[in-house]
Amino acid sequence: MKDLYYILGTDRNCTPRELNAAYQKLARKLQPDEREHDYFLEDHFKEITEAYQVLSDPDQRRKYDAAFKKNYQRRLYYFKIRHLNIVATIALLLFTGLFGWYVMKMLGSSNKQKKVAALAPVAQAPVITSPPGFHHKKKHKVKLEAPLINQLAVLAKDTVIHHSIKPAPIIASKPTVIQQDTIQNESSSNYSIYLQANATGVIYLHELPNYTSAVISKIPDHSKVTVVEKGRQFYKVVYNDQTGYVPKWKVADP
Repeated sequence: MKDLYYILGTDRNCTPRELNAAYQKLARKLQPDEREHDYFLEDHFKEITEAYQVLSDPDQRRKYDAAFKKNYQRRLYYFKIRHLNIVATIALLLFTGLFGWYVMKMLGSSNKQKKVAALAPVAQAPVITSPPGFHHKKKHKVKLEAPLINQLAVLAKDTVIHHSIKPAPIIASKPTVIQQDTIQNESSSNYSIYLQANATGVIYLHELPNYTSAVISKIPDHSKVTVVEKGRQFYKVVYNDQTGYVPKWKVADP
């Protein structure tokens, strides 16, 4: 749709007087010469004449303004839609590119993991190698006749295998020396005393002044015995006509 105001060079809010002055000014410039036919000037003069005829009439001008406004809004709507379509297309392309890049990255990472798993050392069973000079031979079943088997059995019974056994060297062991407590006769006079046992309440009367010697009898706690000789670790005592040794720490000295 032509813009008649643009053709006349006026504003849309111009008055009829301003519209007439603009038309007169253009008409004087574009007045065709009867002697020379200039088609460009003639066409342009017809164009401004038609524009002035429409805009000079108030009713036609009102209808033209409404139609031009409607056409302008429609063109503006299509312009916005076209640009929105362009923006949506660009956004869709960007999203598609990003999604494709993400998919390719995931596929590449999965392929790397597969390669690493494939290159990982696999535990293999140990390979048993034969010693040099050893040749594998197939086992052949040998069929022996009955008489030959019997002869082998008889030979096996009659054959005596002598084994040479070397006697083991005899290692002389040192005699075990049991350290006994040296009894010193500190006092020639005998005296009676009471014994003190541990938590078990039993005191062992040993045959010798040593813990590993044989036990003659068991003496109850707080029993009265007669001390015969004193030693550094054991005392020689007499209990119920039995002479033996008890540890020194079990004797309650007066």
